[in-house]
Amino acid sequence: MRQISFILFLFIHLVGFSQDSLRFIFAGDVMQHGGQIAAAYNAKNNTYDYKDCFKFVKPIIQRADISIANLEVTHAGKPYTGYPQFSAPPQLSEAIVDAGFNVILTANNHSCDGGKKGIIGTLDVLDRLQVKHTGTFRNQAERDANYPLMIQKNGFHVAILNYTYGTNGLRVAPPLIVNYIDSSVILKDIQKAKKNGADYIVCMMHWGDEYKQLPSKYQKNWEKYCYDLGADMVIGSHPHVLQPVEKKTIQGKEKLTVWSLGNFVSNQRDRYKDGGILVQTTIQKGNEKSIRITSVETVLTYVHPRQEGQTKPFYILPDFDYNAIHTGFLTTENKNQQMQFYADSRALFNQYNRSVNEFLVSNDSILTAEYTFLLTGYFAVKLEEKPTSNFDIQLPEHLQKMVRQFTTKEGNYVLLCGFYETAEDAKLASTLLKELYFPEVVPVYVNPKQLTCSPIELKN
Repeated sequence: MRQISFILFLFIHLVGFSQDSLRFIFAGDVMQHGGQIAAAYNAKNNTYDYKDCFKFVKPIIQRADISIANLEVTHAGKPYTGYPQFSAPPQLSEAIVDAGFNVILTANNHSCDGGKKGIIGTLDVLDRLQVKHTGTFRNQAERDANYPLMIQKNGFHVAILNYTYGTNGLRVAPPLIVNYIDSSVILKDIQKAKKNGADYIVCMMHWGDEYKQLPSKYQKNWEKYCYDLGADMVIGSHPHVLQPVEKKTIQGKEKLTVWSLGNFVSNQRDRYKDGGILVQTTIQKGNEKSIRITSVETVLTYVHPRQEGQTKPFYILPDFDYNAIHTGFLTTENKNQQMQFYADSRALFNQYNRSVNEFLVSNDSILTAEYTFLLTGYFAVKLEEKPTSNFDIQLPEHLQKMVRQFTTKEGNYVLLCGFYETAEDAKLASTLLKELYFPEVVPVYVNPKQLTCSPIELKN
């Protein structure tokens, strides 16, 4: 049975990186405007689908040890609303976690949208998903017990701090807490992080002037303050456009500042606002407990809404020639808009970035193979199809790595196992799966048509 490069991708993902290094990925603002809510609605099962939005960045995100995204909405419940006060379906956060993010930030200027219900509802959803989060709290006791957020990974003790400049004039009554940018608060928090054993401190700042491509004096003052106190990275969001990325040395120590990550996903379609970056960076331990930054790379991402059957995913697309694999995936208008975003971003970064490289999917053979799988038809084994995503099949752990969930054109959900070059390989896999794992289920080999990345049309 001939499995293609996807197996190699899984191997690298499972093996991971050296235990004396740690890889971060930072993503910008996860927005949920009204158009996105309507586009995610699946009338087939009266729910919301978001997982497809992240499928092209998921293999990149999952390579990191710590993957951080800014959730700039609340989960305040129905009615779901977009700007100016956001209340997003919980399926949005489910998709963020499914994509591989393991730290979610909640302190931003929309933290208080929905008031008490919004803050608590958001925390309830994230707790249910068992994902680490920080920035807002139900009460002081909860903040005292969980802040700064401490992560132990690969021998590192990392503290994650998260603050916002404000909450659009909205405030909630105690005991609820939103972390605001405040000198005395940040001082105490960094002191506590050091006391708790942090050997690396990352300050996630929601700050800056909207739609401005260069940092303000306000941002520069707070960046300096954080570094003076001992922070190692200062990562920014909020302007909804990209701002420069700088690796620098301060008092003999390497630091990383990302002034603004831009929009990770949103319905802002204007120039400069229709995309953002992933910043992937690796730190490594040296002699005498020193920690250095060994690489900093930006991944430019463009947001592409595309109708796919029942839903219209807002795909987050790294720079890649999608139309070369799937003709017409991007219309001429979309392609021009995408190229304009990349050109604008590179012009900004070429002038202002310091010691930062750009990462291209096309230079990575494993990711290129993965994108080819997502964009073209292939033979696979269908395990089960049903109107909801609550599957009854219990999969062995090693088999779970080969199973993916798709949405059909009609809005049903389907589990596919394996990616095969020929129908013969898929038939053999179908027989083996039935004999070894699913005696009561009849796996069927299928050949999805070479249409779109999702949904797929199934042919028995």
